[in-house]
Amino acid sequence: MHSPQNFALLRRIALNALERESSFRRSIRQKSRRAAMSDRYMLSVLAAALSNPNHLP
Repeated sequence: MHSPQNFALLRRIALNALERESSFRRSIRQKSRRAAMSDRYMLSVLAAALSNPNHLP
């Protein structure tokens, strides 16, 4: 019932995490593909998403 809204929220969270990661200065699409191929880069994206306390509720 709420799955479209839930999926949209997860997608927005993922896009925000990719936007916050700054070590790889490329487009969101390129960052997404790199994160899919590299566990190390995926960890850096997750770390960037969690490192800035001003953006967390």
